[in-house]
Amino acid sequence: MSTNFQIRLPDNIENLPINEEYFFITENGRERRLKLHDYAEVYRIPGLYNYLALEKLHYRSPEVMATLLTENLKNSGESVKDLKLLELGAGSGLFGKAITKLGVTSIIGIDIVPEAAEATRRDFPGVYENYFVEDLTQLSKSTRDFLNEKKLNGFICCSALSEGHIPIKAFATGVNLIKNQGWVLFNIAKTSYECEDNCPEFVNFYRQAVEKDYLKIHCTKSYLHRRFFNGQPLEYVAISAKKQTDIPVI
Repeated sequence: MSTNFQIRLPDNIENLPINEEYFFITENGRERRLKLHDYAEVYRIPGLYNYLALEKLHYRSPEVMATLLTENLKNSGESVKDLKLLELGAGSGLFGKAITKLGVTSIIGIDIVPEAAEATRRDFPGVYENYFVEDLTQLSKSTRDFLNEKKLNGFICCSALSEGHIPIKAFATGVNLIKNQGWVLFNIAKTSYECEDNCPEFVNFYRQAVEKDYLKIHCTKSYLHRRFFNGQPLEYVAISAKKQTDIPVI
């Protein structure tokens, strides 16, 4: 990948929380420090996020989840071509790129970060049928009407459900925009998936959604999501489910 920047990792990388990881970037002879999760700033620089994610951190979730979803469809006797997918927290478009390579022709992205939409249009033009820059918890009437008219039958949230990221209300709202028996696919850290006490808020939410039959788990897959900057592995679990009915949104 040809880039117009140089990346330097810190000399002593501690076991930083995922949202505190940082690096140094040099552009035009000037070095500065950025956090990986400074999304607006990172997306603004052409090729930076994709370089960090794919080449430095070996980020695998888009391909793993795209493959899982299409395999689930085929095993259920459903056509990939019939999938009409909404992706929440679409970021720079890596999942969209991965799923369209496997034959999905209709995917709509939504993200609250304007620079994410700009990066997607710049790096992966034509992958998304539409890409909305909106807060799903405060969706505009025009966008809601558009999404309802699409008769969506799939909802994906790839790598965006850690603490401080997408709120539960946005996730539930997204699920409610697809048909009953539509596919719902998301992923969380394996430590969160296996927790027994003091679990993250989203874990309690999705477990309750399953318990109350809003969602029915189809399958799960444990895998290497990516590596930390210090090389340590970060394992995730992908969860594939079928929507049974709307989830109450508080």
